[in-house]
Amino acid sequence: MPDCLFNPIAPKVVTRHHQGSMIPTFPPVTSRKKGSRLNRTEILRILRFGAVGALGTLLNTLLVWFFLSIGFNHLGWHPADHTVVTAAATMAWILCCGTNYLLNAFWTFHHWPPHWRQALHYYSTALISFGAQILILNLLVYLLVTERPIETAVLNGVAVATGALLNYVAASLWVFSPNRHPLRRHAR
Repeated sequence: MPDCLFNPIAPKVVTRHHQGSMIPTFPPVTSRKKGSRLNRTEILRILRFGAVGALGTLLNTLLVWFFLSIGFNHLGWHPADHTVVTAAATMAWILCCGTNYLLNAFWTFHHWPPHWRQALHYYSTALISFGAQILILNLLVYLLVTERPIETAVLNGVAVATGALLNYVAASLWVFSPNRHPLRRHAR
């Protein structure tokens, strides 16, 4: 007997007689539940958000390294100074936030064209995430004393990555919720 008769999770098997032998047949692949399609869509959305976030984290880390290197080499600023670190991270965040918003609106959540109200919501949630990032970054700089700009830039990358979860939850539930797109709401 086939194993799937004893396994309650396995698909149901129907046997047909064909030239004296029994051939098991499985239900067609199209008989999946609707819930599995939603899960696949959400997984793809998370992967796209992660790809945009990874690109934003890389750009942010490179910008922080660039700003800290200029400050260290030309202005004599120390890369472990909390004021310098916070200023460099803030400038990088301002440049990266707009890029991430546009990429997430277009590619991740398919809310195009962007709208100023949606952008305001995105920047609000990103600002909360940025606050968490700055706290984590300064804690890491305090705990792990850095001497070179690249070390602080790597710690910034870690801090940005940890704020991504908070940003995704807020973006998917509030900013890019299917019911919140201003242009779609008026089209109904």
